[in-house]
Amino acid sequence: MKLMLALVALFSILSLPARGADGLAGEDKGFVITPKYFEPSAGSTGGGMGFSYKIRKNITTTDLAKDAYRVGDLDFKAEGNVAFNRNINPSDFLKTGLELNYVYQRSSAVTQGGPGSKCDPTNPDTVQACEEEAQRSRAGDALALIAGLVTSLESDQKFEKRNETFGAHLTTLYRPAPASFANQANPLDWPFRLLRGLSGHPMGFSPSADAFPKVRLALERVKPGKDKDRAAILGETPDYNRANVELDMTSPVGVLQGRQVKFEWSWRYFKELGPPDAIQAAGLDQYRYSAAALSLDSGWKLTYATGKLPLGREGDAVWELGYKIKLD
Repeated sequence: MKLMLALVALFSILSLPARGADGLAGEDKGFVITPKYFEPSAGSTGGGMGFSYKIRKNITTTDLAKDAYRVGDLDFKAEGNVAFNRNINPSDFLKTGLELNYVYQRSSAVTQGGPGSKCDPTNPDTVQACEEEAQRSRAGDALALIAGLVTSLESDQKFEKRNETFGAHLTTLYRPAPASFANQANPLDWPFRLLRGLSGHPMGFSPSADAFPKVRLALERVKPGKDKDRAAILGETPDYNRANVELDMTSPVGVLQGRQVKFEWSWRYFKELGPPDAIQAAGLDQYRYSAAALSLDSGWKLTYATGKLPLGREGDAVWELGYKIKLD
């Protein structure tokens, strides 16, 4: 009952016009803030208000090839999840940093106008036939590779714990051709294909290439600061190496009152490499965090988050309801 009253109140306060939604094919640029209501799924702690924020700002871009498919980027990134009552925030993690990236993109052409085709790209009367042929084409796949150096500052909400990090990452993003076997057979998308078809989504039972996960691998050198837990165990806070794996995917689910509903899922894993026995025994050498969400094109987003990120010490599960506002 308490959760329902809070949701009604939040809908009334934040009934704003649509401002856009995230997509894996291209992250929102600028400043995105999402006021939220947090509700723990267990325990005696009550719910409360808060917000998340995400900043993606390109500082400079340099073309490294004439076709502009190879570029160098310097990006500023900041994100965090803040609950006014920090005890109901499962992430307990703010991250701000810079990335110097090399971006490679490759895409194959869509096959059109072959022998026996009803499509003539120069004839406007065959537009529909060309569109249908493009959808059937086994070409038209795309791959993006992003590799670079990263440096960041991680902290909790009150900046009582802090990590300085420096390392490198490799991120892959693959979009298969519409009619390829990989796209048609993707097991991650099958439940949502059925829901799309039943809800009258324009895609019907067709597969979504966005359901292929984005994969990010990173290796970082971590310099802890003000970490009382590690200091109490080791007597000091020496630097250490850490591996990080992140997976993200999204897929259209259906249509609700004329708005598209999408499913979004992310999973993060952090592992200290060669941790001291005392750190491993205390469970401070690895962290897992996952979030599953349903988002509406109007900006509303319902998320179930569980686990913990570095600097968090207690795992938890929390429901979050928020409305995303994009500021250019």
